[in-house]
This record gives sequence, C-alpha cells and structure tokens, in this order.
Amino acid sequence: MEIVHLNIGGSMFQTTFETLAKIPDTKLSGLKRDLSIKDSPASFFFDRNPDVFNSILDLYRTGELHFPSNICGATLRTELEFWQIDKKYLSECCLEAFYKHESNLSILMEIKNLEKSKVLDVPIEECREGCWRNNIWRTLQYPQSSRKASVFNTLYMLIVVLSTAVLFLSTMADIRKPTDRNSEFYNDTLTTPKTNLYFTTTVPDSIKYIDAFCGIFFTIEYLARLWVTPLKCRHFLCTPPNVVDAVCIIAFWIFFPLLQMRPESMNGTAFSYVIMILSSASLLRLFRFYRFMNRFQSFDVINLAARASMYQFGILIAIFFLSNLFFGYLIYYVEFQDHNAFSNAFTGLWWAFITMTTVGYGDVVPTYFLGRIVGVLCALTGIIMLAIPVAVVTSNFTVYYNKLKDYSNHEKAKKKENKSKCRLKPGSESKSVSPIHVLTLETIESHKNRVEIGKSKKLSVSHQEKVGQGAGGGKKM
Repeated sequence: MEIVHLNIGGSMFQTTFETLAKIPDTKLSGLKRDLSIKDSPASFFFDRNPDVFNSILDLYRTGELHFPSNICGATLRTELEFWQIDKKYLSECCLEAFYKHESNLSILMEIKNLEKSKVLDVPIEECREGCWRNNIWRTLQYPQSSRKASVFNTLYMLIVVLSTAVLFLSTMADIRKPTDRNSEFYNDTLTTPKTNLYFTTTVPDSIKYIDAFCGIFFTIEYLARLWVTPLKCRHFLCTPPNVVDAVCIIAFWIFFPLLQMRPESMNGTAFSYVIMILSSASLLRLFRFYRFMNRFQSFDVINLAARASMYQFGILIAIFFLSNLFFGYLIYYVEFQDHNAFSNAFTGLWWAFITMTTVGYGDVVPTYFLGRIVGVLCALTGIIMLAIPVAVVTSNFTVYYNKLKDYSNHEKAKKKENKSKCRLKPGSESKSVSPIHVLTLETIESHKNRVEIGKSKKLSVSHQEKVGQGAGGGKKM
C-alpha cells in the first residue's frame, strides 16, 4: 500500500492511493506517484479549506459524505466543485445545510429589491443631485428621506384620518340636517330609508368643508407626484397604490357634487346604486394608510412572509373548498328527511362554509343525530385548517424578520464606516501610520544613477583640488 501525504492549507493528511481510487473520476483519484522520486512517500499540496477536506477524505474512507453544520453551504458547493465530487454522494441528513444558502440568497435578494424600491430617485441623466424635482419626489414619496418629508407624511396621515372620520360621520342621521327640498316628491320612487336619508338630508357645513378640503388636498398631492415622478407615466398610473388614489379622487369629484345637487330626474333605485358604488369606492381611501405602514420594517416582513406563503395558502384554500363541497353535499342528504332546512345542496355549502370558519350564524342547523355528527366533523376539520396557515406564516415571518434585521444591521455598519472615513482629514492616516517604501526597478535604477552622479562629482572636485594644489606649488617655487 503506497502512502500519500496531502498538505491541505497547512494541515497534513495521510492516506493511500487505494483509498483515493474508491471514488473514480475525481481530482484525488487522479493523483499519481512521481516515479522519478524513489523510496519516498508521495506528497501533494492543495491550498484549500482543511476543515471541509476532512469530510471529503471520509467519503473515500467510508463511502458517506457528511459535512459539519457550522459551514456555509456556498463553501461546501465550492469545495465539491474543486474536488470534482458529485452531489449524489451527499448524505440526506446534510441536504438542509447544503441547500440552505440558496434559500437565504433568495430571501436576501427579495429584501434588497424591497429596499431598492423605497429609494427610487430621479435618474441622474434627467436631473442633477439636489434639484427641485428630486427634492419634491423624495418629500412626497419617502418619509424617511428627510425631516421635512417626515413632517409632510405626518400631515398626510392626519388628513387621511380626518377624511375617514368624515366618511363615517356622514352616515349618522343624528348630525345630518334636513334640506329645503320636498321629501314627498321622492317618497314615490325611493326604496330604502338609507336612500331617503341622502335625498332629504345633508351633512353640516363644517363636515362639508372638511370633506372638500381633504379631496382638494389629495388631488393636488396626486398631481404633484405625477408631475415629478421619475417613472414613466404608464408605470406610475399602473402602480396599485396610485390606482387606488386615482379611484378615490375620481369617486370624490363625482360623489361630492352629486350629493349637493341631488338630481330630481334620477329615481330612487338608480340613486341607491350610485350611492352604494361611489361610497364603496370612497372607502378605498383607507388604503392610504399603507404609505404610513410602509415605513416600518415589521410591515415589510409581513408583506414578504405573505408572499412566501402564497403557495401554501393556495393549497390550503383548494383543500378547504374540497372539504366544503364534501360536507355541504353530505349534510344535504343526511338531513334529507327535514323539509324545512337544507332545501338544496347550495344551502349545505353555505352551512359548511360558516361552520368550518367557526362563525356559526345558526340560520341553518342540522336536527338529526347523523347531521350533528357531520357538523362536529365539519367544525373540527375547519379548526385544523385554520391552525395550519398560522404556523406557516409564523415560520416565514421569523425567517424574514431575522434576515431583514441582519441585513439592516449590516447596512448600518457599512454606512457608519463610510461616514467615519469621510470625516477623516486628508493626510491624517500618515500621522499615525508611516508609509512603507516599496522598491521597484525604477527606484533602484534612479538610485544607482544618483550614486554614480555623486561619485563623478566627487572625482571632478578632487581632480580640481589636485590641479589647484599643483598650480599653487609652482608659483612658490
């Protein structure tokens, strides 16, 4: 048995050629003894990680590839590629550590993309740094960019709260005052008391002015962002938050004048549908709180965790509807003898949906013994299904929260280091650290030239002195 000495990054390993030949088509199995050196063990040096190589050498010895859990998966992948070892030799117990770095990289990429979307500025080719377009855009869009942007964002949120309060206060009949219009003209066509409330009464002038002020403010703010946005107009208008803002603004400028004019040509039914549609559209102004929540990292983590859980949510929703169909159709035939409840299978679907979500309206209930057993099984199935998404979202939330926290701390440390470097005065490093002179061919040649020039000067000076001394001596003689 020929012994092989392997020097891996300064650590010595000893094995045999027979052991290395057990895994063919690898870098180690291709090592051969140098025949020119006799009566001495073969020795090879590789500048690689010795901690990982210990596990790789065990593969040749035992046939199983196991890695320490404290080594990054990217390092393992790089070492396997260098030693030309296929991933099929990797044991199943180490698959998590091997592939974990890929999921971590994908999570960090999502976090980086989210952070980049929050710092979108005017392009350099369109606007220089510090121009008015860039300042207005950052003030309107990014509350964390400056103090004035934070103040504007606070004012924006207060106006959102004020407009939402006006939206709800306008539905209270106690604070509304009657109009001078004849209500009997509308009684023949009105269908509901709610429609009659909007026909024959109006909100106080103070609420009306506040509502008009909020609508004008949101309109100006939206047009200002559209004016200074660095995005293309089509991209800006198709962004979901901007679509919501546009719908709210359009609904306001239709709904507000309509309530003031109250057209007599419109009957009660048509007016009811218009009120219902425009009021529902106006309620979308609540989504403007998204801009306020978007400045907190926890809200970003919730968004990322929800996106990561969409696949699991889709599977659970599919299972939920299949179970709903099963119990809804089953309860219809189990309660077949009851003519008062579960008149059709669609009623059974409604009952199964309400039971599985643990709402339990009680409008339709089973009365027979078998029907109650089906109800118990339906409720237990719903409880189990509701508990599964909580665990999935919690796990994803924990993973994304830890990664976002580490990424934020790393970015803060980098910014702090850059600021400390910028604060250093020019030449301050030379006071604490003396420069090291590096010898090059040019410096050596220039030094030789200076030495030769100095010697030639000395020789010329000494020759002149001798000549002078000889001339002086002649005169004395």
